[in-house]
Amino acid sequence: MSDLTHPDAGRAPGRSQAGPHPLGGSADVPVGRGAVKPDRRYAHHLNNQRLILVSYLIDGLVLVAFHFAGTIGWLPVLAYTGSGLLITAVTYTLIASGFTQRFRDSGITVGQTIPAQVLQLACMAFVPEVSFMFALLLFIVYCTLTLSLDVTRSLIAWAIAATSAAGVLAVVGTPLHIPNASTAEQVISFAFFVITLWRCVLIGSFNRQMTSRLKARGRELAELTAKVDLLAHHDELTGVMNRRSLFAALRDELQRADRSKQPLCVAIMDLDRFKAVNDQLGHLAGDKTLKIFAGTLSALTRKADRFGRYGGEEFLLVMTSTELDTAEVPIDRMRGALKEADWSSVAPGFSMTFSCGIAAYRPGETPEALLQRADSALYRAKRDGRDCTRVDA
Repeated sequence: MSDLTHPDAGRAPGRSQAGPHPLGGSADVPVGRGAVKPDRRYAHHLNNQRLILVSYLIDGLVLVAFHFAGTIGWLPVLAYTGSGLLITAVTYTLIASGFTQRFRDSGITVGQTIPAQVLQLACMAFVPEVSFMFALLLFIVYCTLTLSLDVTRSLIAWAIAATSAAGVLAVVGTPLHIPNASTAEQVISFAFFVITLWRCVLIGSFNRQMTSRLKARGRELAELTAKVDLLAHHDELTGVMNRRSLFAALRDELQRADRSKQPLCVAIMDLDRFKAVNDQLGHLAGDKTLKIFAGTLSALTRKADRFGRYGGEEFLLVMTSTELDTAEVPIDRMRGALKEADWSSVAPGFSMTFSCGIAAYRPGETPEALLQRADSALYRAKRDGRDCTRVDA
């Protein structure tokens, strides 16, 4: 018997696993509490039970061959094959009914392999003429079980299986027997060895495929997490920090300034006559203007500073370790770079300027109060003709 079920631990019911079994397809089927949901994991488990059924039938055919070779009677053939099919039928029914969806291991791999191991041990004891066959099947069952266990539990399962097998052989009083009295028995025994090797290769191949899929899902999850983090902390249009991240960064920098007694300034920049861009050239041109503006200024921002979109056409620059009398220097540099920027994608001959208000942090001041003073300075810059900077004294 060969169970190729992969563990489902930690997966919520109703969600898809990495994919179908490598030897079979998958289908969308109803699962869980009467709801109709496409669940590849559910179909995977059912397909796996069909493969286990085929596996027991193959074992039964081998036993039938040994019967016709004169090695064993009909009773072991019927008892083993019937027991295997019964175990599979019960497992299939539990999975198909949706009952196992409440379990972490919804394929009940462990629950199925335990009676399978007991079956192999019992046959080793009561059918010693082909005990090697059931010993190999016990090995296959153990290999399958380890797909659902961690290293520690796998070692425990190995110890139990090895001790049980040794106990059975001790009780029987004969070593593992490989039928070889006739050519037929030799051919059947060799054929079963080949089948066993094929099963081992299949289990190993399946495990590698599942490991590769899990690694791929891990990479996809990491990429998705990075994208979510980017969207959560950056403005979707311009790619610079968004308002929420700016406020969080400003609070952190104010706390750091209080601890280190270092100066800090903030500058609020507003694009001049931006509404006219949207009205005359369209919102697409307005979006391009915001992107070029943000990209140009972001490239000139120091790593220690924070720059982002404050809202609409307003941007905020948090300048760490910066005195008020030097705060205009980086702003002037940005103003010059903006004049040299390529605006041709917006419109021929187009250019953009900005007004700026700067305020220096006062120890113990709230972020809201600091920003209000910078905003007041910005208002004065607008009133004084735009394209200039005003400082809150």
